[in-house]
Amino acid sequence: MKNKSWLFRVGIVVMAAVLVEIISIIQYERVQKIMRQEMNDRSQIILTALADDIVHNLEITETTMNENVLELRRSLAHPDSVYSAIKHVIDDNPHVIGGCMAFVPGYYPSKGRLYEPYVSKENGGFVMRQLAENGHDYTQNETFRRAATVKAPVWSDPYVFGPDSLKFATYSYPLMDRKGRLAAVCGLDLDLSWLGDTLNARHHYPSSFRLLLTQSGKLVAGPSSKRISPEVVHTVMEILSGKVPASAHPEYALMKGAMDRAPYWQVVQVHRTDEVFERMHRMRRQQMLFILLALAILAFMINRYAHNDKKLREASQEQARLGGELAVASRIQHEMLPKTFPPFVYGSLEPAREVGGDIFDFFNRDGKLFFCIGDVSGKGVPSAILMSVVHSIFRMTAGNENSPSRILHVMNQELCRSNDSNMFITFFVGCLDLYSGELIFSNAGHDKPFVMCGTVTQLDTKANLPLGVFPDTNFIEQNCTLAPGTTLVLYTDGLTEAKNIERRQFGLAGVQQLLEENMTSGVVTPVDLVSSMSEAAHSFAGSAPQSDDLTMLVIRYAPENLVRESITLENDIADISKLSAFVKGFCGSIPIERSAAANIRLALEEAVVNVMKYAFQDGDKGTVTVLADSNRQELRFTVIDCGIPFNPTSVMEVDTTLDVESRPIGGLGIHLVRRLTDSLHYQRMAGRNILTMTKKI
Repeated sequence: MKNKSWLFRVGIVVMAAVLVEIISIIQYERVQKIMRQEMNDRSQIILTALADDIVHNLEITETTMNENVLELRRSLAHPDSVYSAIKHVIDDNPHVIGGCMAFVPGYYPSKGRLYEPYVSKENGGFVMRQLAENGHDYTQNETFRRAATVKAPVWSDPYVFGPDSLKFATYSYPLMDRKGRLAAVCGLDLDLSWLGDTLNARHHYPSSFRLLLTQSGKLVAGPSSKRISPEVVHTVMEILSGKVPASAHPEYALMKGAMDRAPYWQVVQVHRTDEVFERMHRMRRQQMLFILLALAILAFMINRYAHNDKKLREASQEQARLGGELAVASRIQHEMLPKTFPPFVYGSLEPAREVGGDIFDFFNRDGKLFFCIGDVSGKGVPSAILMSVVHSIFRMTAGNENSPSRILHVMNQELCRSNDSNMFITFFVGCLDLYSGELIFSNAGHDKPFVMCGTVTQLDTKANLPLGVFPDTNFIEQNCTLAPGTTLVLYTDGLTEAKNIERRQFGLAGVQQLLEENMTSGVVTPVDLVSSMSEAAHSFAGSAPQSDDLTMLVIRYAPENLVRESITLENDIADISKLSAFVKGFCGSIPIERSAAANIRLALEEAVVNVMKYAFQDGDKGTVTVLADSNRQELRFTVIDCGIPFNPTSVMEVDTTLDVESRPIGGLGIHLVRRLTDSLHYQRMAGRNILTMTKKI
């Protein structure tokens, strides 16, 4: 009986091992298929972009020729003036290193049967020569004959020329004279030496490389021999030509993309399969070890079957503990979000689980509203942890930085530094000047916000990469000016991708229609818009479970009681009297106490005097511009100059407890400005010092 029990336990372990191995093999094949498809899709996108880049350079050369056809035709009247016309054409395009006009035989009797003037760029100048004098019979050239026959422009296949073995391609254009007869074939020699570096500028895998082939399969450009050996390139070329079957070299994966217009060159992406699937193979080996470990644990669990009741109780307790911790985490996450909202801003976050990976935030600094919204890839606790990190980095960065693109750059650097989990974040950052309505923003792969201003449209944003993908990503910054009454609606894909029980999505069209209905019915306040969108999303989903975090942030630019004036002063202390009169007049237009106005005038004069004394070299002339803004709740003065860079906010606080002899010289002016204002902020932008001072009134 004991032996039967032992055999029964062994049989269970063996069956479990077989079942797990079958599942593992199926999963391995499926993952390999997905990875191969992803590799193909990614390569196709890159190949298409490269082909478009090459086409663009070819089109520039064609445009250069088209724009100068009339000048070349006028030069036909005087054969010697052709050189000057060719020189003008090739000087118009930095990638064209030479040009010629191959005249039909006997076109100029005085020049002999063959006349081919040629101008090339050499050593920073131009060299002119008559190629036909050296016995060169261009009428036998295939490109010349094709262009002359079809009387249409043609591209030659790339060729090697000169002692440096440089690669060129010639664009040949048939030139007709005023009588409609073929006079010559004009040729522009395009330098292709840049192709190799362009094709192989960046690769996802170290051994990957790209090739450029002609339509017939001839090699045009490829990687340098220092990175990829010529033998490897030769092997790939044999596979592409069909001389060697691809099955003979399974270590290479090849993808091809072709130009969609003449000369129909082809771009080939080459990967080594062992490199592409190396992590998956390593994961497979690790998985086998885990399976063995799991089987050992299974055997142990079978032998310990009598103690399962205790373990189940412990598991129930652990689950209850985790549930409590998740509840605490959910409360902490909501505590990180804004709790109070001004009348013109409102936002909400509804996680799909106990905790979510969405984020929104905003704060007001120096009369500017800094705001953001983001969506961390994935769901649950990992996304929530990363969300808290993103929130902290945003707060620290935006607290001292005005440029949204710079904020994204700093955040991306920090997130890429230790992103071993390969998670990414779509993120939108904006900075709205509450006085002027100027909106500066930068988008890291997030959904385009909606703009409600008479009509409902999407904000035209550039599609940058999300945060956490590549550390050297360049984020494009954009700006626009919002008209009073404009509403900005930001959201995460939990709104547009809300699904009903039929798996249909709410979609962008549904959101836009909802906003249009709200605008028509007069529902424009941020609170009402957020409430309306949330109700619409839940109503659309019905009984279907919430599949993703639902986050919305609405900002309505509706300035009231704004006053804005400016003055520009020469770099002369004598102009301070003008500043004093300007500040008195501005403060007189708004309700402010006389003592507060005097303090503001004193602080501003100190700041401007410092600029006039120290921002310009002795004898240099310059100007200082002062912008004054007020919404009748606070004053904001912005001092702008083009002097040498200087950050007054970096000056250490003066220790006023020291006696005069022990105290270092300088710094009292900055100390006074700090004491007389509520906030002081400096930035260097576009070669200008910009100092912003605010005072609550």
